[in-house]
Amino acid sequence: MSNTILKKSAVALALTLAFSGYAAAEAHIAVVNQDSSEAVESGNNMYIEQGGFLNWAYADQYGEGNDTFLLQLDSLQEAYAYVTGDFNLVEGEQYGFWNTLDSNIEGDENVLSSFQEGDYNVAEVFLEGNANTAIVEQSGSANTGSIDLAGDYNSASIAQSGDLNWASFQIEGSDNYFEANQSGSSNEAGYFSATGNMNEFTADQEGDGNVGGVVGANGDMNAVWVQQYGSTNTFIAQSLSGNENFVDVYQDGSSNEFLIQPIQGDVNQIAVNQEGNTNVVEAATGMIGNYNTVDADQNGDNNYAVFATEGDDHIIKMDQRGDNNIAVAESYGSFNDIYISSRGDENFNGVALIGSGNEADSRQIGDANTAEIVIAGDDNDVYSRQHGDSNTLLAYSYDAGTTSGNDLQSTQTGDINLIDTIIGGSDNVIAFAQEGNSNVIAGDEGSFIVGGNGGNVDIQQIGNNNVVTGGQFSDSNTMSVYQQGDYNVATVVQY
Repeated sequence: MSNTILKKSAVALALTLAFSGYAAAEAHIAVVNQDSSEAVESGNNMYIEQGGFLNWAYADQYGEGNDTFLLQLDSLQEAYAYVTGDFNLVEGEQYGFWNTLDSNIEGDENVLSSFQEGDYNVAEVFLEGNANTAIVEQSGSANTGSIDLAGDYNSASIAQSGDLNWASFQIEGSDNYFEANQSGSSNEAGYFSATGNMNEFTADQEGDGNVGGVVGANGDMNAVWVQQYGSTNTFIAQSLSGNENFVDVYQDGSSNEFLIQPIQGDVNQIAVNQEGNTNVVEAATGMIGNYNTVDADQNGDNNYAVFATEGDDHIIKMDQRGDNNIAVAESYGSFNDIYISSRGDENFNGVALIGSGNEADSRQIGDANTAEIVIAGDDNDVYSRQHGDSNTLLAYSYDAGTTSGNDLQSTQTGDINLIDTIIGGSDNVIAFAQEGNSNVIAGDEGSFIVGGNGGNVDIQQIGNNNVVTGGQFSDSNTMSVYQQGDYNVATVVQY
């Protein structure tokens, strides 16, 4: 067994200047190579300590049970450690600015820990094997921490404090745990090109301009937890594939963004909660697969949420509180459920059901809100509820030949509300109810249109100065209009 304790001061220069005091400069260099024989069960130990200015350390270890300790003080320091073998431990600690730690370990049960404090710090850790642990802690500004893990039962943790920090993970294996904690402004945390199962990624960011993302992950039963505090926060998830994955993002502040393009697989869950102003949830091709669930909650002003799913048995839930919000949910497939709720004024709810056996529920509380519902398929159930004044429902279907057996129900409570609908196909059931004054049920060209055979339309209006204008086309159709109040008008045409 070899035990090396190295403290080396290569250059020492002292100048005494008259009337100016004392100045000193030191340049340290340490290079160590160790190797253990095959008969030795325990490995090598190494300890390096440097103090001063412009330090540099390099270490190599080969064998079993190796220990490496690096400590560098003050400025312009660099430390490299390359370890190959089993039961290795490398710890590096640096103070000052322009610190750099680069370490490469290959083997089993390795532990690497690095602590840097100051400016312009860079720590890169590479681990390959089983049961590896890597921890990087940085304090200051413009810090960069990167961890690359390959194998099983790996754990990685990065904590950064300051400005312009960056944390990156590239993982391959199973049962890994990743965690990144950042505090400050313009921080970024990533989880890139990861493959494996049962991985868990947690990123806590606090400050302004934070970005948390997952790009190119492939595996099953993985979990992503991201919490961002401040303003101008962004979460990005791209090219994710696998089954039974879970993504939970919480954003608090202004101008937050949640972007997904796309997630592929079955039984995946996405939950996003945004509080603040000008929040965005955008996933135009969000989830592809079956039995997936989306839950988006926005609390604030000027919120925007667009989510689309492709496949069967999906559940999409959107809840918005505030004014001038936009929520759009699109479902391509069968037996999908969409629930949209908004509270405030001048909000827009959009629902598109492309397929069969789907169900949608749109609820709006406030004034001057608009709900737009598009149906293309058979045996879909749609419910729209609006409470307030000057609200509008637009409901229509595409491809009338294949839009049959649908159930469309709408309830409006308030004054000066409008229902505008064009529905094609056969055996559709439509029920409209309005309670209030000066409400209208009609269409773009003056009347609503319901086409196809065997349709049933039921209309109820309670209040004064209400108007119903509509028509049914084809055979075996039924329409019932009930009006209670004064100065109401009903015009019905059947062909």
